[in-house]
Amino acid sequence: MTLSDAQKLPVATGTTSHIGHATAVGAAGFAWCSLILGLHTAGIVDAADGTIVLAGTFFYGGIVQLVAGFFALAAGATFAAAFLTAYGAFWLGYTVIEFWAAPHIAGAAAAAAKAGGASAEAAAAQGGHAVMQSLGLFLVAWLVVTVVFAVASLGTNAVTVTAFALLTLTIVLLVIAYLGASSGGVPSESVLHTAGYIEILLAAVAFYLVMAELTNEVRGRTVFPLFALNRAQQTGPVPHAA
Repeated sequence: MTLSDAQKLPVATGTTSHIGHATAVGAAGFAWCSLILGLHTAGIVDAADGTIVLAGTFFYGGIVQLVAGFFALAAGATFAAAFLTAYGAFWLGYTVIEFWAAPHIAGAAAAAAKAGGASAEAAAAQGGHAVMQSLGLFLVAWLVVTVVFAVASLGTNAVTVTAFALLTLTIVLLVIAYLGASSGGVPSESVLHTAGYIEILLAAVAFYLVMAELTNEVRGRTVFPLFALNRAQQTGPVPHAA
């Protein structure tokens, strides 16, 4: 064997890379956050000061979903990677807003109102109104992102499309509730509760997606159908969300 022949031989790397299906990992965190926030927004459960909820939104909805998105990107699942990293960032941002930004905005607005001669009650109302407007603006931008994903999801499956449709509707209602809040910073209770119930339904759809992804992969056959809309997915042995 000559040196030239030896250089043509394949070189074994000694490593094998296998990345699992990241959608189920990340979507589980999204489903958990949607359920707990939906229960709170609908007024079914009082989350008190929300500290325990924020722990879940930060770690499960934020970090876990963000990491799952990067694994999906490494596996070549662009759609899954895009929405997992996006909503992982969303839940991290939500945590920061509730824990630090909202109190800071309320305090700054109240201080400015007091400096202008407003009473303590009027200053507090001004602070609450400023927070509602800021939350509404935050969600308007996320509504645009969600609509983009909703349109793109039309090439995946019916369950994923349903999830994004419900998420879009939830955000629309929250935007209406926050931007339409009273001068005292009180959003419409009926609109908020409606958004909460839709978010609970969204969580149920997301949990079904997770259950289907996990069960179908473990069993090696379709146990829980996702109703693929993409012809290429319909010919595969096990449908995936992305």
